[in-house]
Amino acid sequence: MAAAAGLKALRPVLAKTSQLHLLEGYEALPEEQQAALLEQLQAIDFEYVAHIFKASMAAADVAAAPAAPVADVATLKTRTPEQCDAWRAAGLRMIAGGKLAVLLLAGGQGTRLGSSAPKGCYNIGLPSKKSLFQLQAERLLRLQTLAAQQAGATEVPPLRWYIMTSPPTDAETKKHFRDHAFFGLRESQVFFFSQGALPAMTLTGAVIQETPSKLAMAPDGNGGVYVALRASGALADMAAHGVEAVDCFSVDNALVRLGDPLFVGFCAESGVECAARVVAKAYPEEKVGVFARRGGALEVVEYSELDPNEAAASDPATGGLKYGWSNICLHYFRRDWLEAVSGQLAELGRYHIARKKIPSKDGPLEGVKLELFIFDTFPMASSTALFEVRRDEDFAPVKNAPGQGLPDSPDTARDAILALHKRWVEAAGGRVSSAEGVEVSPLVSYAGEGLEAACGGKEFPGAYDMHLQAGISPARA
Repeated sequence: MAAAAGLKALRPVLAKTSQLHLLEGYEALPEEQQAALLEQLQAIDFEYVAHIFKASMAAADVAAAPAAPVADVATLKTRTPEQCDAWRAAGLRMIAGGKLAVLLLAGGQGTRLGSSAPKGCYNIGLPSKKSLFQLQAERLLRLQTLAAQQAGATEVPPLRWYIMTSPPTDAETKKHFRDHAFFGLRESQVFFFSQGALPAMTLTGAVIQETPSKLAMAPDGNGGVYVALRASGALADMAAHGVEAVDCFSVDNALVRLGDPLFVGFCAESGVECAARVVAKAYPEEKVGVFARRGGALEVVEYSELDPNEAAASDPATGGLKYGWSNICLHYFRRDWLEAVSGQLAELGRYHIARKKIPSKDGPLEGVKLELFIFDTFPMASSTALFEVRRDEDFAPVKNAPGQGLPDSPDTARDAILALHKRWVEAAGGRVSSAEGVEVSPLVSYAGEGLEAACGGKEFPGAYDMHLQAGISPARA
């Protein structure tokens, strides 16, 4: 009875959106497969899918307006130590008051790293053998300690951590956290939710069936976070806990300073709806998106969209690259803006079109997958800001396979952490005799602070256990 009623309600929707072909052969399916197909069909907003397909295909045929370089970047050289101290203190006050949360984009698998596990479970080869998830969790714990110290309190409200998984990584990510007792965090402060998926379609907009009882689905991109935050109840949870802003980051950045109080304090003082941390582009051909403006609105131009001559052009005023500010997926969002944007995406309606061969029940078909990137909503913000950070302190992506001499690999990320921590130890009065560097536990120091007592006048060459007890690990165990 329930299945019949569901089917009856579904038919008019499928007819209106020209998708009735999805029910062809339905009656011939075994009952279990009928139920599976019906459940999948009922979970899709076909009118929304039809709208974004039509708008996205139309937008793909329209030439984009010319991009212009950004000039309003809060650069390293324009800040004073007094400003930085004030911003950092403001950010820590936000954390102590429960007004900040952190948002992790963790839907990816480690396929290119040779692992089928969620990328956050990956061990990049540090002496401690900690996973990316553990490094991030321990930095969060240290942030709570720093916020409590500044507030003169023994503890502060737990810093809430919203983690967006994907259907392939959701269960294993949750298990990884449970198996490691949430790395010392309270289980109640971690909110898991999964990004969505959209059906793959033919070039004329017909939804493709992978099998007679299963649609061809694809992740909706990291920009799916906006809809997923609302649908999962995460936005409501933020409001209930008094969260006013979130610091957002990607799982594959081994150096990420999640919840960076310096950046957060700057954004809060500026009053912007959204902002991004940026690094100077390393060289013209670097395969990163860069920030630009179109019609005054902030956008990210992908490296493949930028003319090579423009990518190499210099800015006469600075001597640097004309398009020189890289997107490294470190963003700040006000909660009220997230709430507004998540309800306006239907108006945006323009997803990126990826034309691909789609496996189907009738063999491979020419089709399209639709995805939204997290920065696609930036033009909808009335106020934005860009904040320069140091690449060797904030950005070590883990994208390519280890052991092949490639950039942006576990090897380069590991080296970046060890080199940074070596500088911390030496700045605190210690000596690191290993050329490879040293690892400092995030539980001991978030950004190099508080190491004087542990490091002053001491040498760090070996004896792994001894250093581990102090929260400091040598590069060679």
